[in-house]
Amino acid sequence: MSRNLAAGEKNARSADLVRRAAHAALLSFEKTPLAADLLVERFSPADFDARDRAFLRELIYGVLRWRGRLDFVFGQFLEKPKLAPPAREALRLGTYQLLFMDRVPAHGAVDGAVSLLNRPNLGWAKGLVNAVLRKVAEHEVSPPEKPEDYLTIWESHPRWLVRRWMRTLGDEEAQRRCRANNEEAPVVFRVNTRASNARSLAAELANEGVATQPGCVDPDCLVFLPDESAAGLRFSDTAAWREGKFIVVDESSSLVSRFAGAAPGERILDACAAPGGKTACLDWAAGENGRVVAGERSSRRLALLERNCVRIRADVRLLRMDAMEPPFHEAFDLVLVDAPCSGLGVFRRHPDARWRLEEADLVAQAQRQKELLQGAARAVRPGGRLVYSVCTNEPEETEEVAASFREPGFVPMRGGGALPEGAKRYLKPDGSLGITPGDGLDGFFAVSWRKEGGNC
Repeated sequence: MSRNLAAGEKNARSADLVRRAAHAALLSFEKTPLAADLLVERFSPADFDARDRAFLRELIYGVLRWRGRLDFVFGQFLEKPKLAPPAREALRLGTYQLLFMDRVPAHGAVDGAVSLLNRPNLGWAKGLVNAVLRKVAEHEVSPPEKPEDYLTIWESHPRWLVRRWMRTLGDEEAQRRCRANNEEAPVVFRVNTRASNARSLAAELANEGVATQPGCVDPDCLVFLPDESAAGLRFSDTAAWREGKFIVVDESSSLVSRFAGAAPGERILDACAAPGGKTACLDWAAGENGRVVAGERSSRRLALLERNCVRIRADVRLLRMDAMEPPFHEAFDLVLVDAPCSGLGVFRRHPDARWRLEEADLVAQAQRQKELLQGAARAVRPGGRLVYSVCTNEPEETEEVAASFREPGFVPMRGGGALPEGAKRYLKPDGSLGITPGDGLDGFFAVSWRKEGGNC
């Protein structure tokens, strides 16, 4: 056997193992929906190398992102639409590879999907999956013509959300929002300004084989370019990563931290802090004479926050706390409430969320957000500021939460003084920050108040 043939067989076996892992992950998601990144982590065996993990990630994220279109395409060749879950997920995996992964040969996608059904009770499904996927490979399917069906099916979004956006945003903006959600989210590095700067970090990473380009609007951000970086190299293998010279966080999150306006020497509370991207930015802005306290209710998320702070050498006090009942009274110059939310502004990073959410969830989230904001407000000193932020643009969780906040002594502020010039276009007339998905950024909203009294 030639060396090339042996390598090819090894790669084929490896790909089949990855497909099995993806199949198991997607079946698990149907029973108990879980975030896509956690699915990748849970279903990656220890012996998967970087290439295997990348393939697994693409399969899981891709199928979840495009599930609506996948079901529609292979459904054109089914006589009976009702399928057993293993057959349905095999069809989704095979169709995704045929439609979106040019580097996977058609026969590999078809045979790989059929091999997922090698169980005695699924013998009937193998022939069906084989026949349907061969038709998918041979025939082009046209998208639906009606705007609502096009966005629901072809752009793969839940119908309730499509109807909502078409009603509130209009057809054109709804389509732009859906398409932005289906883009592959970039990995963004935010430089640790205590240890380096963007130009120096870019040069250091380049010397280690990691290619980057400047961020869209934040001068302290770099966008990772995996296709131009050394093959097989992970940015987490670099000395710059080990030395805590950067964190991974979207530019929108970095801009929210800037919008908060942390100043050197201030006492700051990040009330809902994990995983710690904004905590790091606030700590760098507060400087050596400042003090940042990072609170988190979940012990698991607090452990993640601690690991991230240790790596970047952030001098942050970590505290397990409920932001609704902070153990502080009028103690901080700045309190940030980056509240849990629907996450509709970060669908491109979390394609699983579109299948987990219902419209009623927005109201439930908003009620919790109001309670978090009211509770955290007690920790703001007279003359201090309170900032509320969420990674969504839905009115229930943004403007309506802000409008409902009427704690005595708090007056709205016009933020944005610390934003880069190119990001000031995201400031709304009322002084809040509104970044919608698109233009390479995640969707975010932020608003701030000042508590009267004290020294401003």
